[in-house]
Amino acid sequence: MLAVTFALLRANCSPQANGHAAEAGPSSPGIYLPPNEQHPAVALPIYRKSNHGVYVSVGTERSFIGAALTRAKALYVIDYDLLAVRFAKVNRALLAASTNRADYANLRLTASQDVWQQRSQHLTGEDRETLASPDSWAFWDKQVRNSWDTGFGHFHTAPQHPNDPFFASNYLFDDRLYRHLRWLAKSARIWARLVDLRHEDEVRALCDDLKSKGLPLGVVDTSDVPNATSGASVAAHYVRLFSQYARDNTLFLSTAAAHPPDMNWSYYAFSRGKVWGHDDDTIQRWYEIEMKKIGATRDLLALMDDPDATHH
Repeated sequence: MLAVTFALLRANCSPQANGHAAEAGPSSPGIYLPPNEQHPAVALPIYRKSNHGVYVSVGTERSFIGAALTRAKALYVIDYDLLAVRFAKVNRALLAASTNRADYANLRLTASQDVWQQRSQHLTGEDRETLASPDSWAFWDKQVRNSWDTGFGHFHTAPQHPNDPFFASNYLFDDRLYRHLRWLAKSARIWARLVDLRHEDEVRALCDDLKSKGLPLGVVDTSDVPNATSGASVAAHYVRLFSQYARDNTLFLSTAAAHPPDMNWSYYAFSRGKVWGHDDDTIQRWYEIEMKKIGATRDLLALMDDPDATHH
């Protein structure tokens, strides 16, 4: 689960002054690669309220799952971990190279480096370079196929029952979800960018890039960032920053640990229409209320503009 402590961010966008992303990252690169939120279908009531605009998300599989479930017009993966960004680029190339879901599964799970190199010849640009690189295959084989964590193993197993990991959300075993992601990949509508959200100029540059693409902002998914040190306070600034670009039906989605922690995850979101016009202290209080509410129950929740928070 991504847990990044942001610096305070001003709610404006301007060109990037200088790069910092290479200077920082997680203490253990790759620690957040395996997907540990294994029941994203809990969030379906929230996903279904998306306006289908760009899905901006931290993390690895959560990004692709979220874009598929919301039928997003595009996917923008952002992260301060270079390996998470690398995952997104390799997965995009695999989706673009695939001919159907079975073919994608083969490329993802078993295909040799030679096969990747051969299939790269049918791609162009960065996807071609990515899939042809021996380093990409070695990275994928180590970090995804033979991951140190069980998360990818669960994702690579077909869910059969509602309690199974990734039930109703796994594009590896769902033609509809797979086809949407393949369309995004082949249409050059999946982008991945190294962004350290503690650095204001990088966030401004991201805002500018989003504006330049001319697509509506659908969901901004930051996992459990609000639960990090000073996270609720930072989330208030984060929401105000993106609100300058967002529509009223843009959703700011987060995750919080239900009881017991680190085993079950609930989801909550605020719409731009609900947060617009409120000050930082008010929005911070909403986040704190939601996290406390979720942490006090074993029930898995999907809260959208929860009046228990927004009426305080």
